[in-house]
Amino acid sequence: MAPRLRQNLRTETQNPFADAGVRAGQKPIDDGKCPTVGSLALVTEAKLRVVRDLLGGPRGFNMLMRTTGINSKTLSSTLKFLEQRGVVTRRIVATRPISVQYSLTAAGKELRPVLEEFGRWGAKWLPESR
Repeated sequence: MAPRLRQNLRTETQNPFADAGVRAGQKPIDDGKCPTVGSLALVTEAKLRVVRDLLGGPRGFNMLMRTTGINSKTLSSTLKFLEQRGVVTRRIVATRPISVQYSLTAAGKELRPVLEEFGRWGAKWLPESR
C-alpha cells in the first residue's frame, strides 16, 4: 500500500468523529452537561417498555420478559442500566427459589407524564398509531 494512502487511513481511523463533522480537538455535541441529551439516553424501545410496565407496579424478571417481549440478555442489561441511573430499584425476595423484583424509584415514577405525552404525540402524528 502506498505510504500516503496508509497515512490517510491511519488518520481517519484515529478520529472517531470524522464522519460526524466534529474536528479533532473539538467537543462533541453532548459534553455531559445537557440534561436533555442525558435524559434521551433513557429513550430506547427496551427501556421505555420496562419503565411503562413498571409503572403498573413491581414485577419479577420473568414477568417483565413476558410482558415486554424483550429477550433475557437485553432485559438484563436494560435493567442494570436503569438501576445505575436511579430509575429502577432491585429487591431480592426471600422465597424459595430466591426471586428478584424490580420497581420504579421516585425518579422513575416521575417519567409517567413524559410517557403519557409521548403516547399522545404518537397517537396524533404517527401514521401506524392512527
